[in-house]
Amino acid sequence: MKKILGMISILSVLLTILISEVPVLAEENAPKIIGESAIVMDVETGDVLYEKNSSVRHYPASITKCMTALVVLENRNLDDRVEYSNEALLSIESGSSAAYIKPKEIMTVEESLYVMMLHSANDVAHGLAYEVGGDLSGFAQMMNEKAVELGCMNTNFVNASGLNDKNHYTTAADMAKIAQAAYRNETLRKIMRTVRYEQPATNFTKNVRTWLNGNRMIREESEYYYKPCLGGKTGYTIAAGGTLITYAKLHGRVLACVVLKSQNSASAYEDSIKLYKYVNENKDFSVYQKRDSFSQKKTVRSNKITQPIVKKDGRLKSIVQNLKDHWIICVLVVLVLFYVKKRIDIWLKRRARAKAREKAKAKARAKERQRRKRYY
Repeated sequence: MKKILGMISILSVLLTILISEVPVLAEENAPKIIGESAIVMDVETGDVLYEKNSSVRHYPASITKCMTALVVLENRNLDDRVEYSNEALLSIESGSSAAYIKPKEIMTVEESLYVMMLHSANDVAHGLAYEVGGDLSGFAQMMNEKAVELGCMNTNFVNASGLNDKNHYTTAADMAKIAQAAYRNETLRKIMRTVRYEQPATNFTKNVRTWLNGNRMIREESEYYYKPCLGGKTGYTIAAGGTLITYAKLHGRVLACVVLKSQNSASAYEDSIKLYKYVNENKDFSVYQKRDSFSQKKTVRSNKITQPIVKKDGRLKSIVQNLKDHWIICVLVVLVLFYVKKRIDIWLKRRARAKAREKAKAKARAKERQRRKRYY
């Protein structure tokens, strides 16, 4: 019985590994980074070129706004007007990053997105959330639905800004999927690479306001300037540490890098640059050239016959992919199941025989007692 329990324990461990992603440690020759979790992904293909504890949950801080922008862009036009309510503006923490928008101030969706993404304005993020979702909880539900659609399995949003909440979390792997979707959106891609934005006057401001992108990796005067960088989104709170999404073009490929729980914003930049340099110098990009050549040959045929795209539930899709990625474990699980079944069958047979023997002995003892009773 102890052996059977031992095998069942092993089976449980294997199933846990199969169904949930196990934290993946960085490669031995990879650079040491301060961030507790990180990932580098090819934006076009989704191929992972580096990862460190990519399935461990962390607070995302303001990189949450990438998802906020995606949901807004899917539900509003750029020239739609947003009137900022007092309730929305008061829903942010005092002293947090803000553009100090006034109650009833009117801005377009496009202006709002620029201010939110470049200045990381929490008041603008919540104003957009109230406009699109009715309130924070309604908008958060839309964010979570979008996350599931993108295949995120360890993400939950409760606000549009990224302000700390124990139930507001994500992983580097999930955030990479969100970053991938963000870059594929042409408008959001343009906003994230903008260094300087001149906001037109509003009904409350007479002068043009200038907003500078908080991402120092695209600002040439910064010590963290990285020429291949194509933009991104920064984040920082005391609880979350430095968080960062960036994009860079290397070997003709657009890569997304996500860093979570770095010491601060400066270390998040340093981590990202180290990872880009590591991937640039150590990864083989020739496979993409072969893949692109093969894809070009199939383009004509695929254009002639277009199959309808059926959206699958994000969680189911991710589990199916997980099964494909861990086929060896699947085989081991099947073998262990057969072994456990065999051991249980043997144990049941032994137990049945033991009971039969005990029953026979009890019957014999009863007969002996009856015989002795008649004799005496």
